[in-house]
Amino acid sequence: MTSLPDRAPRIEPVQNPDDEQSQILSKTLLSPDAEPLNLFKVLVNYPEMMKRVNAVGGMFMAHGSLPAREREIVILRVAWRSECDYEFAQHAPIGLRVGLSRDEIEDLGKPIDDMGWDGSDLDLVRFTDEVVEDLEVTDETWSRVSESHSQTQMIELSLLAGYYMMLAAFLRTTRVPLEEGAEGLPTQ
Repeated sequence: MTSLPDRAPRIEPVQNPDDEQSQILSKTLLSPDAEPLNLFKVLVNYPEMMKRVNAVGGMFMAHGSLPAREREIVILRVAWRSECDYEFAQHAPIGLRVGLSRDEIEDLGKPIDDMGWDGSDLDLVRFTDEVVEDLEVTDETWSRVSESHSQTQMIELSLLAGYYMMLAAFLRTTRVPLEEGAEGLPTQ
């Protein structure tokens, strides 16, 4: 995957939202300085889409059935695999808060055979990699992950990886800028 040399935003974040945009932005996650995230300030240029994208993301983040640590393993693996600085910058701190170590977050950027992980965490990484690479998982991977996850969680895992792939494509294509002080993917 190649990075684009010019990283200027293709769609500027809204700086002076109108009433409708302000109402929509009031229902989003905020940056540490209490401002709506740039992701949302770009998406709100299309209010109806913003509402729906935010609703699905909110489902995963606040109402999902997966343990938060597992959710963040999947999201961060997608961020690494799609080379999405913005997704990584937002989710690495969340990963730390839900129990991932800095080393584990860094490991998520390595080829699966170099990670040194095993068990159900490695199965989640394999599941994510297969969705990213092939848009489906093998029967073997499905079987291994479904041993410890309910049918509801299997649906959620499948949609979670796909949703964050979609967001990564949007973030990279529109070049949503990182928040002030946010750190993107480390160089390996």
